[in-house]
Amino acid sequence: MANVITEKPEQKEKAATRERALAPYGDFPFFLSRMRDEFGRMLERFTREWPSLWGGSGSGWRWGLDVQDNDDAVTVRAEAPGFEAGDFDVRVSDNRLVLRATRKVETKDEKGKIRESREQECYESMTLPPGIDKDKVEAKYRNGILTLTFPKTAEGKGKQITVKST
Repeated sequence: MANVITEKPEQKEKAATRERALAPYGDFPFFLSRMRDEFGRMLERFTREWPSLWGGSGSGWRWGLDVQDNDDAVTVRAEAPGFEAGDFDVRVSDNRLVLRATRKVETKDEKGKIRESREQECYESMTLPPGIDKDKVEAKYRNGILTLTFPKTAEGKGKQITVKST
């Protein structure tokens, strides 16, 4: 006579529940990849919202840029508190504006002795609109705001078109 092994009803129910609860083994890499992507997006949002946690380094701190396109000029304002006018390196290359600022940050103890000295660098790059005169750029720094004014060329100003009533 053959040995017949029978499962108890409780064991069958546990096995069925386990099979329904777990994804098929072949889908595991997909779920792992999705979880990694979701975690990466969450971490990116966190680091973008809290750049001061990473020491304000050039890679983590973003300039608050504001671009205004007026009739005769394009104005770019960049938030850069704590710098001096001489700390900036502003360059225009082709149609790119490159902003860089570097300063030394020193931490002193209660006796006034320098405890830590490090360099802080901030970097930003953006595409400039066509039709600006790159040779006549004006740069000013005041109260933590770097303001760059790019005058428009004749082509950049455009032409006013009169709308006629019919």
